[in-house]
Amino acid sequence: MSQQIEPVHAPYTGGEPFEFGTHSNDFLLHRENALATETFTVRVPAGRAVPEHVHTDMEQTFVFISGIGAATLRSGGDVRQHRCRPGDTLFVPTGWHHTVAAPGLEGCVYVTVNAFVAEAERIGASATEHAEIAAAGFRANTAATAAAVAAEPDAAALLRCAEAAFRLAPGSTRMWPQDFTQFDATLTGDPGSYRVRRLGPFEYVETVTPVPRVLDAALADRLHHAVDGMLPLYVEGSQSPLSVKPPCSSSDLDVLLVVESAADAALAHKALQALETVRGDVPVPLSPGVVHAQWLGLPNFYSALSLDPASPDRRWWTADPEQLRAEAARRQHEGLKLLHDPAYVREVLDRTLAVMDPALPGVTEWRITPRWRGYV
Repeated sequence: MSQQIEPVHAPYTGGEPFEFGTHSNDFLLHRENALATETFTVRVPAGRAVPEHVHTDMEQTFVFISGIGAATLRSGGDVRQHRCRPGDTLFVPTGWHHTVAAPGLEGCVYVTVNAFVAEAERIGASATEHAEIAAAGFRANTAATAAAVAAEPDAAALLRCAEAAFRLAPGSTRMWPQDFTQFDATLTGDPGSYRVRRLGPFEYVETVTPVPRVLDAALADRLHHAVDGMLPLYVEGSQSPLSVKPPCSSSDLDVLLVVESAADAALAHKALQALETVRGDVPVPLSPGVVHAQWLGLPNFYSALSLDPASPDRRWWTADPEQLRAEAARRQHEGLKLLHDPAYVREVLDRTLAVMDPALPGVTEWRITPRWRGYV
């Protein structure tokens, strides 16, 4: 009797995880549920790589979702290297040794579709069995794997956790993960092409020309004095000295008014009007926003710096590039740890709702994500 094959639907964040130590696979379609294919998401944390390996029983297609993937394919003396950006596709024929590294701070995520070759003997009767065979080979052939696991065993899990947004289920206090990809606009490994655009559900990368930052201490002082102590004022994004991506010709200057109470939220309207008075002093578009103080600890706000002249943050205007990158990495990793704790995520949501009126017209859902997206 032939195998009964049924349709399968799997959310992007709903795959069954398998941790290799160097990276993780989230199985979306297991090979045992199909005749000739299998599909999974591969997540490579920053600075890691999928160990080089080869398949004799399948062809593979990689579709890159976020981050930069540095892929190397080798067949005998033929070596090919590709820098893969979000939206890129890479096909790996059978017999080609291959590896994908994540050189950028944001890591790398791609979807893999395996197509099994009919005449070849299939290695592993199930997706999990094949992963266990592969993991044993990785441990035997890659000395760095054991060291990576010992140093930070949950790095892949933290990366996956950071890609989940949360919402409250109607009539309950339960939170559900949403399909959301973290770090999709900071391609550290390719500063000339870091700008990710979204068109409907699709993302693509634009090549940009980096330009010098316009924000210096003098301009920071003018912005700070404009709000006259009404609320703390921060810069974030590519104009911040801590940003791992340089601004480009179309970059704006993102500033954030920080609120912690309903009274602060009322003051934000006055502070926004005050910023309008200095818009002419800013040589690029000025983009002000409002954010709850606890959001500044989330990973996509790693570049947020106080504009107060008395703040210790001012030291980052004169720090060297090595110090800046180390601080950016530290902040992102600390932010990922916060997102790893569901209780903290719920606390941020509750405090935000206490400041903003949840009964505002048109608001049907609130979400906690690593980046402020306003009313959803």
